[in-house]
Amino acid sequence: MSEISEKARVRLIGDGAPARTTVPQTSVPAAPPVEVAPPHIERSTDPIFLSDAADGADVLDAGRIVQPLAQLCVTSQVQTPFLAAIVGPAGTGKSFALKRLAQAVEKLAGTTGALAQVVVARVDAANAAEPPVALASAAYAALDREPGGVDYSALLDESAHAGDDPLRAAKAASDRHDEIVRRLEAERAQRDEIEARSARLSDALLFETPGSRVDVFARGRRGTIDARLRRFDLAGADAGASYRDLVRDMGSMGVGGRIGVALRSIWGYPGQRRLLFWAIAAFVLGFVIHMAHSPQALGAVQVPSAAGTYVTDSAAKATDWVSTHSAWFETAAKVLYVIGALALALNLWRAIGFASLLLRGAQLLNLDVRERRRDLDNRIGRLNQRVSALSADADAAAKRAEAAARRAGGKAQTRAPGPDFLDATHSHAAAARGFLAALGERVTQGPSTGAPERLVFVVDNLDALPPAAAIAWLDAAQSAIGSGAVGVLALDPARLVDSLGGPVEARRRLDKWLQVVVNLPSRAGVDGERLVARLLATDGQPTSPSFDPAVSAALAEPLSSAETALLTALAPLAAGSPRAAKRFLNAYRLARCSDAPRPAVALMQAVAFADDETQAAMRRRLTNGGGDLEPFDGPEALVKAVKSARAANNGVLTVADALAADVVARRYALSV
Repeated sequence: MSEISEKARVRLIGDGAPARTTVPQTSVPAAPPVEVAPPHIERSTDPIFLSDAADGADVLDAGRIVQPLAQLCVTSQVQTPFLAAIVGPAGTGKSFALKRLAQAVEKLAGTTGALAQVVVARVDAANAAEPPVALASAAYAALDREPGGVDYSALLDESAHAGDDPLRAAKAASDRHDEIVRRLEAERAQRDEIEARSARLSDALLFETPGSRVDVFARGRRGTIDARLRRFDLAGADAGASYRDLVRDMGSMGVGGRIGVALRSIWGYPGQRRLLFWAIAAFVLGFVIHMAHSPQALGAVQVPSAAGTYVTDSAAKATDWVSTHSAWFETAAKVLYVIGALALALNLWRAIGFASLLLRGAQLLNLDVRERRRDLDNRIGRLNQRVSALSADADAAAKRAEAAARRAGGKAQTRAPGPDFLDATHSHAAAARGFLAALGERVTQGPSTGAPERLVFVVDNLDALPPAAAIAWLDAAQSAIGSGAVGVLALDPARLVDSLGGPVEARRRLDKWLQVVVNLPSRAGVDGERLVARLLATDGQPTSPSFDPAVSAALAEPLSSAETALLTALAPLAAGSPRAAKRFLNAYRLARCSDAPRPAVALMQAVAFADDETQAAMRRRLTNGGGDLEPFDGPEALVKAVKSARAANNGVLTVADALAADVVARRYALSV
């Protein structure tokens, strides 16, 4: 075996296989080399690198955490407007949770017990727009996308002009309609003109377009064209115009028509017919002369008689002369044949020259027509699109003008348009607030006004703003979001504490702005092994949100008499003001959707809304032993609250139950 084949063997089966003894051989040809195909590698479509975008696998159960709030956004038994917040420090996944909430709202809409027409407007607080403008723009864009296949154009038009002076708006709408109609008429006139040019394109290229191919050809061959047309008696007063007429007719014909024109050019014109006549006459005369000196013709001259044939003296002399000069007759016949052939050749040459002149002109004309018609067809197509778009705009403008006239009512007959300060266009923020107020009014009235049943704003990137700007955003959003609407924001309250004047003032201001708070869990105790396992199981791909039907049932379930009595007993801990009482009840509505015992949830929710002393006492008890929560050492109000919760839970309330409820209760309590 050669050295090369031995190396190939080692590559194929490895150097650990027993080596074979090579025996020298002679005159044995070497085996051809074996080509080994590379193994086929299956390429997976799963990602090999995971981005840090606000989309992907829900490895921390953010969808489960925000489901009660999402269910609240689509529930009809909710008073609006209200603001909610998904809060937590940087890195807790607020943007991801907010996106999951928006997806959940869209999925839950139309399900059992939920509103059918819910529109989600996504707002980016960091886009440098004023808060009312950003909210109004997001609402307009969301409704303009026709979610669920519903057309909200009339609603948008009505709401957009709600803050304007009605007479000024009616005049502006009428002027806009007139302007669109003028543009439409101009586009139609231009389209009709181009279509007319396209219909008479051949005439325009032949007679009105200097520099076209056929025009250059006709001008360059003017003498030839004039001569050839005169031979056919077609020159008329202007040979150039006559030639262009003939080319136009030829260009409109098909192959059969052009062949017919070429054939008719042989006999269809007076000059050609004359040549054909003389050619035929020459051939006939030559044939007659050729036959005149033949023996048969001379024998036919003899006169028959009773005794036989005889010839008169004059006839005999004539036949003798013809016989004597037969060469002359033969020459004359040949000359006539040549003359006939020349006449026929001249006829064909003239026909070919005439037909080729027309065919060349028709070819050049068709080239020009194809190029120009392509351009004209493209322009006509674009104009048709613009006419269609302007027609739709004109119809829409007419409807808006009619709506504006209806809003103005009879005022147009009694007064002039209002002063300039009533024109909302002088302030974008004022116009946006007017739009949101009108939109909220129509949403509150229900689908009969062509509005959705609920409008949900989801606001992200507040943490990208400076604290002062974020505070201004919250204040503006709280006043701009109107009836029938819900706002859900993602933010870190700890960033705002110093700018709000400390923890006490920050809590007071945030409680005023936010009716519901959902705290995302801290990342301090996250199980890294669990995170990696879930990422590998899902390949980092986003999954559709899943919903627990028990959450919807628990949220819509009326409060029982036992719950009402317990909440009343717990009120001294949490309800120091009407606003605090509302926050406590709202938080309990969401917290009771968990699996923890409801009396324990109510107690721990009240503690989460209580003062620092009460919260510290509860923390000491939860960290100092297990068993039953009693006996309890702490403030008197807390001791009474624990007794009430224990009684509502059938006389038993363990530390374990309290710890499980505490996790849920702190999720819905603001912590600064």
